[in-house]
Amino acid sequence: MATFLRPGIYVDETLDAISNPVVQTPGEAIAAFVGSHNFGPAVPTLVTSWSQFEQVYGGWGNGTDLLPYAVYSFFNNGGGKAYVARAVPSDSVAATVTLNDRQATPEPVLKFTAKAAGAFGNRIYIDITNSNTGAGRFNCAIKVGGTTDAYISDRYNDVSLDPADARNLVAMVNSPVNGSAFVTSEYLATDAYSASITPALQSATPMTGGIDGVAAPDLVAATRQLEATGEIVNVNLPGVSDTTILNSVITWAEEYGYAFVVVDAPKTASLDPAAAVTEYAKLSPAANSGSTPAPLRSSSYAAVYGPWLLAADPSSVAPGATRLLPPGGAVLGKYSETDVLYGQQQSAAGTLSRLVGVYSTELRFSNSQLDSLNAWGINVIRQVPQAGICIMGARTLKSGYPDRYIAVRRLLTYTRKILVDLTRSAVFAPNTPELWHSIAANVTQQLTAMAQAGMFASASPDQAFVVVCDDTNNTTTTVDNGEVHIDVGVAVARPAEYIAIHISQFDGGATVTESA
Repeated sequence: MATFLRPGIYVDETLDAISNPVVQTPGEAIAAFVGSHNFGPAVPTLVTSWSQFEQVYGGWGNGTDLLPYAVYSFFNNGGGKAYVARAVPSDSVAATVTLNDRQATPEPVLKFTAKAAGAFGNRIYIDITNSNTGAGRFNCAIKVGGTTDAYISDRYNDVSLDPADARNLVAMVNSPVNGSAFVTSEYLATDAYSASITPALQSATPMTGGIDGVAAPDLVAATRQLEATGEIVNVNLPGVSDTTILNSVITWAEEYGYAFVVVDAPKTASLDPAAAVTEYAKLSPAANSGSTPAPLRSSSYAAVYGPWLLAADPSSVAPGATRLLPPGGAVLGKYSETDVLYGQQQSAAGTLSRLVGVYSTELRFSNSQLDSLNAWGINVIRQVPQAGICIMGARTLKSGYPDRYIAVRRLLTYTRKILVDLTRSAVFAPNTPELWHSIAANVTQQLTAMAQAGMFASASPDQAFVVVCDDTNNTTTTVDNGEVHIDVGVAVARPAEYIAIHISQFDGGATVTESA
């Protein structure tokens, strides 16, 4: 039995291995994109549209970073909400600007610093104007990306530097609730406050000194910041196929418990499908027994998608321009769309997952190659007759267990989150049979609603789940230890991967059977 050291709710998960496994011959998801970009905050920021991404992160950037293209593909394919975690080099420097006051001998009074390091901070501008409401009061506007009013991101009217003022500018800019997303501010005056300690008038005064840096950004550290959201997140590192980085991210996803990692298969050096199969196999723990480089972890918290997609280039004004893009953005868009339309129990795969804005795939595989890739847990995106470019795979990187299917893993994660949130109020309640009964009733009610919504293998509660929270699993010893144990089992449905059609022809008494 586990040892519990801090008050809270603990969840463990047990899956029985699939007995006699068949040998194969050959509520809306929140996405999270982690990558380098030359503009915007360096903390996870929620965006709900492409236009909001443009406003906060400046659009396409330098044209080489894949992050904005993944975000665009996400929204273009039905995505609703996404966190963006911009990873910055460790040697990058944040831009600053120091403003003097209005005294006869001006002295530094106010400093602004970009929240994120990088040269993008040099495109942040400060306006200071008079408010005409009294001595020592002024207006401040922060512009990001340009000098006209169209670029105003934050506006603070009728403010003061008086520490006792309810509209103190420094407190408002630095507020963790509704402060600026782009800058922090610091009061520099050392003398006692007076009305003359007010920043001099400014018109689009730029911040300076921002440097991008040349060190590789720490993608793993940027990903770990997502844990602070407390949300279930489906994470993609656009274009990253380095197994060292990805294994660290997958390990974090397992530890956090509420993350799923969508991995982009590597972009191939040639258009040879056989060579691509060899490269893809290096990622799969089912195909690679540990050669150098080591494969990805055998984990149900990650899935690989490929090949790359030939899509309309959204950053180009040239008619018919195309660009080869990693698939993760479009895939997570379909995750989001499928969750809204059907629920987490439905795989974002098949003809329901036709990708938008995609002309073709980087590669086309033969049937035997598709057999191998599916057995290795590589989810292939391919052309489906009369449907278009579709996601035709629904497997995680774990084999031999029910959660080898993405829908099973995501449903278990969703169920875990709901039950933890549902029972949180029980922490520190009197540990009595009344509490156990209340917990069991609340959990049963929630699971019944999920079963009736078609999220489990049966709509009947008796066949869909079991809940035990009574004196059989809450003993004198566990009560003395301050523990409440809730045993929950759910019947999850596996996706139908293979549809077998048997056609019989009757001709003069002879029978011919074909299977498709």
